Amino acid sequence: MALTFDRQIEAFAKKANISIDRAIRGTSIKLFSAVILGWPVKTGRSRANWQAGGAIPASGILAIDDKVGNATVSKMTEFVNGSINASVFTLANNMPYSYKIEFGGYPGDGPNTVGGYSKQAPAGVVRINVARFQSILDEQARINR
Repeated sequence: MALTFDRQIEAFAKKANISIDRAIRGTSIKLFSAVILGWPVKTGRSRANWQAGGAIPASGILAIDDKVGNATVSKMTEFVNGSINASVFTLANNMPYSYKIEFGGYPGDGPNTVGGYSKQAPAGVVRINVARFQSILDEQARINR
């Protein structure tokens, strides 16, 4: 049975929307996973506090630890894949010292810091991964064509 032009356009639009949805979700998961897994770890509390949200970022602080990061990545992936609307995803860390981990500002040197920066991530984590955003997006677009 041949498709009419209208039905062909409808099928293309549906496939394109599915591809865009998958690319957005895949890009978010890959970018967010890189941030979570690259985050410096002492107790795992700050890593566990990476929380996925929609247009309104997650708020609050979680009273859990995740040194490895797998549970946090899993929870984020579940949120992204389970969201009805895939137009906006956010990742937030509301721990009071997360800004200092990313941008420095610790007073002097300590066992985990040098020059005010985390020894584990002196150039930050979010900034490094945001710089990779376009390549992650391009990769996901290729995968989800």
